[in-house]
Amino acid sequence: MPPGYSVCMSRSEVRLSQVVTTTEHDAQLLELREVDGDPPRTLTMMIGRDVAKVISARVRQVETPRPLTHDLAQTILQTLGGAVEEVEIRDLQEGTYFATLRLRQGEHVHELDARPSDAVALAFGAAAPIYVHDRVWAAQ
Repeated sequence: MPPGYSVCMSRSEVRLSQVVTTTEHDAQLLELREVDGDPPRTLTMMIGRDVAKVISARVRQVETPRPLTHDLAQTILQTLGGAVEEVEIRDLQEGTYFATLRLRQGEHVHELDARPSDAVALAFGAAAPIYVHDRVWAAQ
């Protein structure tokens, strides 16, 4: 494990399965599927319309005429010599998911509390892995 990590190994890697968008509701659905599960587990969470559009555009590799907020965040990270290392969806409390966004800047790893949807958008843009902690699977 790289230096600076405080990661619990009771977790599994997931990949983006789908983003379900609708014009009828503000909340959209983000579905993540376990990579090595037998059978693979699925985590579905409600996310905001704006971040759903960002993730959908990144999945389809749609170029936007101007940078979106997550594109700007990615550019800022790169300009400052940092990169998204990984995302961990670490907890589920009273229907709210919590995530940690791990950024690497040289030898330093920074852990930031983040909304899972924002963290997934940044991870997807950086091709960084996404993990779900076992306590989240158990809480569903």
